[in-house]
Amino acid sequence: MRMQRSASRTVRLGFLLAALAAACTAPVPRNEPREAPAHGPGPLAPPRLADSKPINLPGLHNIVAYADGVWTGAVPEGDEGFATLESLGVHLVVSVDGAVPDVDSARRHSIRYIHLPISYDTVSQERQLQLAQVIASTPGPIYMHCHHGKHRSAAAVGAAAVVAGRTDPAAAVERMKISGTAPAYEGLWSAVRNAKPADAAALATDIGAFPSIATVTGLVAAMAEIDLVNDLVRTAKENQWQPPSFHPDLVAPKETRRLRDLFASLVRDAESQAMDAGYKKVLDRAIVEASDLDEAVRQGDAAKSDALFAALGKSCKECHQPYRDK
Repeated sequence: MRMQRSASRTVRLGFLLAALAAACTAPVPRNEPREAPAHGPGPLAPPRLADSKPINLPGLHNIVAYADGVWTGAVPEGDEGFATLESLGVHLVVSVDGAVPDVDSARRHSIRYIHLPISYDTVSQERQLQLAQVIASTPGPIYMHCHHGKHRSAAAVGAAAVVAGRTDPAAAVERMKISGTAPAYEGLWSAVRNAKPADAAALATDIGAFPSIATVTGLVAAMAEIDLVNDLVRTAKENQWQPPSFHPDLVAPKETRRLRDLFASLVRDAESQAMDAGYKKVLDRAIVEASDLDEAVRQGDAAKSDALFAALGKSCKECHQPYRDK
């Protein structure tokens, strides 16, 4: 119980420091993924340790193997993603993201969820051990994800695989490079470099006690939602602020209004109010930029909308070094 409370405090503090920046990270340069065979005759090709690039499968993206049967990637995309995992023999998925996992879709494909969220600043030793216990206690392949599958889940599975004795720090760091983990996340890299194998007694536990949905509230919940909405806004921007053919229900003004309201809500959040003056200054600027972005999109001014979205991303990036990356 003490370990769970400590881990909860670590996650809460990490997300607090992530605050404004967590949603608006400028995307790191994309790896060119290996496209595994899509559904059709024969089985899907699983991720391999020999892969020098991430792979994409139906409903799953940025998949990288860190050990035999220990994989990480982006959040599964609904039934398609979970169907792919089921076809690969995965019956346990671990989310280290703050967002609520899609437990119902997973259950329809005989997949169980474990939700052990982490922040961008580190993977605590307690969380490393918990994730390693999951790996050690799971006979079949396991899939671990955050939102994009590049930063938090890469560090989480890398550190956990070391603690579980399935790889070593140097090899895990090399796999993080393939996942696309941004160099700025010094705490994530450090957690993996400093991870150490645990003994068998420490790894033995009943993982049935781990939650399918962890309780996240306040700033943690707001940041998780901002992360999702910001991705939708970016998708709209990449399609000249029009609904893309693959997502006809994505209406740009609806999502920019949600983004504006979410940023504005941080002013009323008690944890956000406790942050220092530097954070509040950047937050105030971001609130204005998010509001102006929403107005520009509604006016149909694509050029101004592009510029404001870039400015909002810059404001978020300004928070990375002091409030998230360490």
